[in-house]
Amino acid sequence: MIISSNDILSYIERAEAHYKNNQYQALKSVIDDIQEYVTLLSEPEDFARYYRIYMLYLGVYEEMNMPVLKSYLKGLIDYGQVQASDFEYVCSFYEECEQSVYEDALVRYPYNDTILLHYAFKLQNDKRYQDAILVLKYLLECYPALTEARFLLWDIQSAQLEHICDSDEEADCNELLDLASATHNKSVLKGLQLDERLDLPSQTLANMHVAMWENKSIDNKALWNSEWKHLEITDRTRMLLVDYFQSFMRYDMVAQIIKDPGEPQLPEEDYSNFEEFKIYMQDFANSGWQLAQHYYLRYGDSAYYHTKDRNVLNQCVQQGLTLNPKNPNLFVLKARAFFFVKNYQQTGEAYHEAFRNGLRMSEYLFYLLEVNSRIESWQGILDIVEQFHRRQPATLKTLFFKARALVKFSRFDEALVVLNEALEDFPLPSHSYAPWLYNLRMVVHMNNQNYTAFFEDMQSEINYYKIGDPDYCSTMNLCVEALLEMNDYKECHKYAIYNHEQGQLAPELYPVFKWICYYDYLPKPDDLAPASEDDLVKNPTTFIEFRNNGLIHWILNNFDAAIGNLSQAAHMAENKAFYLKMVASCAEDSFNNAEALSAYKTAKDQAPEASDYKTFFKLYNFYNEENEPKKALETLQHSIQSYPDYTFFDFPRDEFNMMLRSRKLLAQQLEDVDGFTKYSAMFLSKDQPSVQALYDHLTHIKTHFASDDFLLHNILEELSQRDEDFEEADSEMLKAVKTKIRANYFA
Repeated sequence: MIISSNDILSYIERAEAHYKNNQYQALKSVIDDIQEYVTLLSEPEDFARYYRIYMLYLGVYEEMNMPVLKSYLKGLIDYGQVQASDFEYVCSFYEECEQSVYEDALVRYPYNDTILLHYAFKLQNDKRYQDAILVLKYLLECYPALTEARFLLWDIQSAQLEHICDSDEEADCNELLDLASATHNKSVLKGLQLDERLDLPSQTLANMHVAMWENKSIDNKALWNSEWKHLEITDRTRMLLVDYFQSFMRYDMVAQIIKDPGEPQLPEEDYSNFEEFKIYMQDFANSGWQLAQHYYLRYGDSAYYHTKDRNVLNQCVQQGLTLNPKNPNLFVLKARAFFFVKNYQQTGEAYHEAFRNGLRMSEYLFYLLEVNSRIESWQGILDIVEQFHRRQPATLKTLFFKARALVKFSRFDEALVVLNEALEDFPLPSHSYAPWLYNLRMVVHMNNQNYTAFFEDMQSEINYYKIGDPDYCSTMNLCVEALLEMNDYKECHKYAIYNHEQGQLAPELYPVFKWICYYDYLPKPDDLAPASEDDLVKNPTTFIEFRNNGLIHWILNNFDAAIGNLSQAAHMAENKAFYLKMVASCAEDSFNNAEALSAYKTAKDQAPEASDYKTFFKLYNFYNEENEPKKALETLQHSIQSYPDYTFFDFPRDEFNMMLRSRKLLAQQLEDVDGFTKYSAMFLSKDQPSVQALYDHLTHIKTHFASDDFLLHNILEELSQRDEDFEEADSEMLKAVKTKIRANYFA
C-alpha cells in the first residue's frame, strides 16, 4: 500500500476530529499511524498542523512530557509557523513549563492576556510573589476589565503580605502599606497608623483606610468634610476614597473628592529581551495610564447617577476612549450615555463593543438584559438568559428577568416554575430581587385565581418595605386588582382608600375605586371627584382602558357603552370569566336580559373552570324567565352536581330555600308529578314549613292525589293551624275529609 502526503493530511484531519469529540483512544491509534509516515510531509504548514495535534495529544495524559512538548514548540518556531496560541497552550502547564518559555513568549507577545495570566500562576506556584504582582498589575493596566486577574492579584498580595509579616527581617513600611491597602488588611493598617517611617500622606492613607472599614459611610462623609479634604493626599488615596463612596452609591461625594490625575507618562516600547521587558512592565504599571482611565470612569458615573450632566458624561467617554480606545469599562460608560437619552440601539452597540474588548460575558449579558427590558424585547431576554445559564449558574437577577418575560408572554405555568426555583433555592436578602420575585409570583397567582397563595406572597413581599412607602403602596395597588376580581368589593375599598389617602393609588385604579363606591354603596372620600366623561379614554386600545371606560359608563348609566367596553375588556382579559360576569351584571342593571344571558352563557362556555354556582343560578333564572324549563333544569342540575357543598350546606335554607324551591317549580312546569312530589315533600320536611309551600302542595294533591284522604287531611290540618286567613271552603273540605276518614276507618 502506497501512502501519500495527502493520506497523512487526511489522518491529521481525523485526529483533529477525534480530539474535538474527546475520543482519545481513537486519537492515539491515528497518531501512531501519522508518526510512521510523517516524513512524507514536505510543507511547513503541514508539519505545523501535525505538531499542533500532537501537542494537544500529549496534553490528554496526566503525566505531561514537557521536554517533548517543548521540542515541538521549538519545531514550530524553527519552521516559522509558531502562533500565540501555541505558547498559550504550552504555558498553561505552569507547574512543568520552564521560565525560558514564558520569557520568549512575552517578548514575542507582550500584550497576550492568556500568557500573562499563566505566567502569574507559575510565579504564584513558585512563591515569587513580587514578580507575580508586577505581572498582574501590568496585565490589569492593559486589560482593566479582567476580573479574574484582579482576584488573583488580591490572593497573591495577601500571600506576600503574610510572608513579609512572618519574616524575621525588618519589613519595608511602604511595601507593607501598599499590600495592606490593596488587600484591606485592617490589622496591618492599624499597626502602620503610628509608623514613624511613613511620610504624612502615607500615614493619612493608613488612617483613612482603617476608618473606611470601621465607620459607617455617613461617618466617613463627615470626616471628609471636617478633616480629610484639608490634608495632603495622593492621587491613589483620592481614588481609593472615590471607589469607597461609589460602592455606597454616594455619587455626590464622588463629585467632591475626585481630581484629575493629569496626563499619564507612558514608557516607550523599547525592549529586545525579557529583562528589558520587565523594566517596561514596571514603568507601564507606574505610568498612571489606568488611573487616568479610572478617573474618567468614576467621574462619568457621577455625572450619570448624580448630576445628570450629559455634557460631562460625554466628555468623560470621549477623553477616556481617546486615552484607551479599547477599555471595555469606558464602553460601558458610553452605553450609559446612550441609555440616558433612550437611544437603545446605540446602547446595545456600545455594550457589544465593550464585550469585544474584554468585558466579562456575565456582565455583558446582564447589561443586555436591562436594554431588552427597556425596549420590552421579551424573547430577547429569554435568549440572553439561556446564553447566560449555559455559562454561569442561575442568579436571582437572571431568574427574575426570565420569569417576567414568561409572564409577558402569558406562559404562566413556566413562569411559576422559575419563580419557585428562585424563591426556594436562593438566599433572599433585603437588597435583592426577592421582593420583585414575590410580586411577580403574585401576578401569576392572580392569573391562576389562586388568591390564597396571592396574599401569602403579598405578606412576604411587604416585609421588605416600610408601611406607606411607594413599593408598599404599589403592592397594595396589585391587591386592589386582585380583590376586584375576587368580588370582595368591601375589602377592595379598604385597600383603595388607604392608597388614595397616601396619594399612591395608581391613576388607572381610580375608575375602579369610583365604581366600587357606586356599586356597593361604600363611602366615597370627599376629595374624590365624581365620575364624569372626563374620566373616559377617547380611543381605548388596552384592556385597562376598555375596563375603566366600561366602569365609568356604568356609573353614568350609559349602559350600552358600558356593556360594549366591558365586553371588549373581557375579550382581552386574563380573567375572562370575571369580566364576562361583570358584563352580565351591567346588563341586568339595565334590564337587558338577552345581553345578560349571552354573557353568562359565554362565561360558562369559554371559561368553565372559572364558573361558580352564581353563574349557573343566574343562567337558570334567565332560562326560567324565558320560559325554557328544560334548559333551566339542565343548568340547575349542573350547578347542584358541580357545587354540592354550596347546594346542600351553604345555600340559604330559610323558608324560601331558593335551590329546592327552584327544583320544585321546574318539576311543576315540566309536569313531572313524581319530581314535584319529591321536592315538595323535601320542602315540607322541616319543623315549620312555609304556608305558601303548604298551599302549593295542597294544589298538587287536589290535582294528582285527590283520593288520598290522609294526605289531604294532613295538609289541611297543618294549614288550619298555621294560616290565620284559612278559607271557609278549605275549612269545609277539612271537615268533610275528617268525616270520611272516621266513617271509613274508625266506625
